[in-house]
Amino acid sequence: MRNTKQWLLLTLVLPLALLSRANGGKTEGILHGYVMDGVTKKPLSGVTVSAFIPGTMNSKEVMTDADGYFRFPQLPATQVTVFFDKKGYQSYKRPGVTVKEKTSVKLNVEFFKEEAEPEADNSEYPILRMLHAG
Repeated sequence: MRNTKQWLLLTLVLPLALLSRANGGKTEGILHGYVMDGVTKKPLSGVTVSAFIPGTMNSKEVMTDADGYFRFPQLPATQVTVFFDKKGYQSYKRPGVTVKEKTSVKLNVEFFKEEAEPEADNSEYPILRMLHAG
């Protein structure tokens, strides 16, 4: 009977130990949050959110949903740089976001529209009128 309990314990613990080892012993964390329009304070869907892991060429990318929500379920416990991008809005970079082991980190961002192109003031037209006036 005692042998059976040890065998059962081993079969339960061994897969967890192997999983931890396959991950290089690194524990991961979660990064999530909301992206809102900086003026209207309404959620922004379709924002591309990228997390760059320092010292590697690796990055992960997700999109915000209809509620402006994004989630990275498995990021290494380290500092990451997060980029936010959406057409018609100013790109935003947030360096040094600390992802902690077995922890959920929340990051809420207000996103601002790009400055509109200044309207042409038609400054040429007054000059042309002056030339034809005399």
